[in-house]
Amino acid sequence: MADVRIVELKKVNIDSPIIVCGFPDVGLVGALSTAHIIQHLDMDEIGYIDSDVLPPVIVLHKGEVKNPLRLYAKDKLIVILSEIPIPPELIRPVARSIIEWAKKKNASLIVSLAGIATPDRLEIDEPKVFVVSSSSIAKDIAAKLNLETLEEGFIVGPYALILKEGLLNSLSNLVLLAQCFQQYPDPGAAAAVLKIFSKALGLQINVDQLIQEAEEIRIKTRELMRRTQNVMRQMQKTAEYEVPLMYR
Repeated sequence: MADVRIVELKKVNIDSPIIVCGFPDVGLVGALSTAHIIQHLDMDEIGYIDSDVLPPVIVLHKGEVKNPLRLYAKDKLIVILSEIPIPPELIRPVARSIIEWAKKKNASLIVSLAGIATPDRLEIDEPKVFVVSSSSIAKDIAAKLNLETLEEGFIVGPYALILKEGLLNSLSNLVLLAQCFQQYPDPGAAAAVLKIFSKALGLQINVDQLIQEAEEIRIKTRELMRRTQNVMRQMQKTAEYEVPLMYR
């Protein structure tokens, strides 16, 4: 298995942090929402995820060289942001390294922000947010917010492995999935998932920018969406639209 490591640029001394994950996926919901959290809360960069088998990519922001998979922190929150789609062969080691690191940090909860492709998304003004929870803590949060549980189906990709590894390591896991476009960046879905996320954690995150600048965001992120689609095809992302065999 590929060696994946989390490198800390700053010492992290947060007691029982909440770790938030967002990766390029359907509608880029996870990537857009985590980027918005980091910007809105003015979070500090504290580290990055590295591997010898990651694509040879660096990111430039205002002339500064950045790793594409980075960690940010503020107060009790640690956010993991990825600006590249995770190659299928790296999903398992990346998920495992995140869970191992979360366990070392005594994380109280892992929250994954994601989308669920919806064929009639064009007709939906306010995307619905579904929840998948793996512990009583996560289920209590979902119940208090009166969220609809995703009862049947598949989850494919990084979030699936984070859920699985979290279960194996007894870490509470909450996945929020907003209805979204499959093939287009969906800032509206990111805004919907962030509204629920904010309520769940008692945060004040204004999502107006995601709505007002939706078209500009779609244009800026269309290349990332194209690369993400290529990766999703490789990992059989279409399985998410099927019904599990035992419920047919």
